[in-house]
Amino acid sequence: MCGIVGILSKKGENVVPLIGSMLSCMINRGPDGAGIAANRRVVQSDSFSDLKYHKISGDSALGHVRLAIVGGTCGQQPFSSCNGRLTIEHNGEIYNYKRIRKRLVKHHKFATQTDSEVIVHLLEDHFRRNNDLLCAIKKTVAELDGVYAIVIKDEQTGTMALVRDRMGVRQIYYGENDRLFAFASERKALWKIGIKEPTNRVLPGCAVIIKPNDKLKEIQVSHPPIRSARIVYKTLTSAVEAYEKALLASMKKRTQDFNRVGIIFSGGIDSVIIAWLAKKMVNEVVCYTGGVHGSSDIVFARQIAKKLDLKLRVNELTNDEVEQFIPEIIDTIEDTNAGQIEVAIPVYAAVKLAHEDGINVMLTGQGADELFGGYAWYAKVLEKEGYQKLREHMTEDLLLLYKETLEREDKITMAHSIEMREPFLDMKVIRLSMQMDLKLNVKGVEDTFGKHVHRKLAQRLGIPRNIAYRIKEAAQHGSGMHNVVDAIARKHGFDESTISNRYLDVLRSREKIGSSQRYGYLFENEKMWIAEPHVQMYLDSISKTLPTFEQNVLAKPNKR
Repeated sequence: MCGIVGILSKKGENVVPLIGSMLSCMINRGPDGAGIAANRRVVQSDSFSDLKYHKISGDSALGHVRLAIVGGTCGQQPFSSCNGRLTIEHNGEIYNYKRIRKRLVKHHKFATQTDSEVIVHLLEDHFRRNNDLLCAIKKTVAELDGVYAIVIKDEQTGTMALVRDRMGVRQIYYGENDRLFAFASERKALWKIGIKEPTNRVLPGCAVIIKPNDKLKEIQVSHPPIRSARIVYKTLTSAVEAYEKALLASMKKRTQDFNRVGIIFSGGIDSVIIAWLAKKMVNEVVCYTGGVHGSSDIVFARQIAKKLDLKLRVNELTNDEVEQFIPEIIDTIEDTNAGQIEVAIPVYAAVKLAHEDGINVMLTGQGADELFGGYAWYAKVLEKEGYQKLREHMTEDLLLLYKETLEREDKITMAHSIEMREPFLDMKVIRLSMQMDLKLNVKGVEDTFGKHVHRKLAQRLGIPRNIAYRIKEAAQHGSGMHNVVDAIARKHGFDESTISNRYLDVLRSREKIGSSQRYGYLFENEKMWIAEPHVQMYLDSISKTLPTFEQNVLAKPNKR
């Protein structure tokens, strides 16, 4: 995992000092090395503070900070192709890189053992055949099994390409002003050099192509495996057996290089399955839970960890500690949305504890609800709109995970120099879920559990039924954060009487983030799922105390 940035000047100015400024915002994303490339020259160092970037210059440049997970200490980026034509930087994990490297090593000179270097040589291999960069990108990503944000520069033409994996697990933001076009792993790096909101994201499965003196183009280069031509798995037994095989393979590829991993653990069945499987594959597995003292997530996490003999560390927060975390979290996730903040706080608390323990890779259970029908309101959707509409809503939820969950958790973990991995979002697991008869997971309008294939797999793996079929509260409620943040807002004088009609109009214009805010509230308790306006107003007021945040974000909310 890493942080990537880049700039293309519209006026021929030297942009290397600005690259340095951008990287300085994201040092936690890459404490183990840094590099900048400009005019076919690259400077690298084991730390950003020692990077001598004043030695190079150019009107376009790439910058990188590295968290060393794969390939040891000798993996600083950017990387260049053998002939120097292509330069790349990469943030992510390529799980099949060893197999690809074995094929390429006969004709390419490798300097490291990293997965990132494999990408530049694979791209060069395809590019040599027809001298078409877009075609080479499509062929390259078709071979990659992993998650990634990749930046490619053709040094001969000056063309750049920003490429994002098909589910959007790793992000790239971009924006421009009258002087610059720039991109980065986090928006705050763009703000640092004067790129204001609204900025954009590279969309999942897309490449943004930037040519000098030309308009950018966004082109689909890969597709998520979300629509199967036919239902393959029509019985619970066949679905569970196939799912077990796919999930075990996903877990193996995400844990095989490590002796120690952390789990973002809530005591819900998703994180329990991940922890249970990881325990069988990794020497040391530590589960981490965050929440308010006495919250149900903490109570159940402790009970379940004890029953399953899982090592658990808990970060129990007081109301005062939650209040202290809020500005840090707003700054970290670059958002003030109340739902996002309430969900982020327990994750932030858990990850902070993992960082203190020296963990550098964590596994999360994100994606299981969207794949297997786990949200409480899905049965109500079925009752009112039928299976076809339910499938559409589930697919929509899955395709929006990138901006509703994954970007938030990436920023939280990387703020603590920890890489997050998502076993349920493996392409084979996703494809398999789409090939299951939906009735296997959401059995009918009275089904209060959902995720039956998922829960039956848990039992097959040896997890007791009472754990497999426990109904877990949503994170903001199970962790106690919803009520605590409300109490903090009221303590500071924000309540129903402080809300104006003008502010309500502003709230209505903002994008609805999360399945619950998009349509779940239509089928469940609205008060439970829609953030109170006074809480949102309090969080917006906190953002005004953060340098540059208000003028960059609140004034022009980005809906893309």
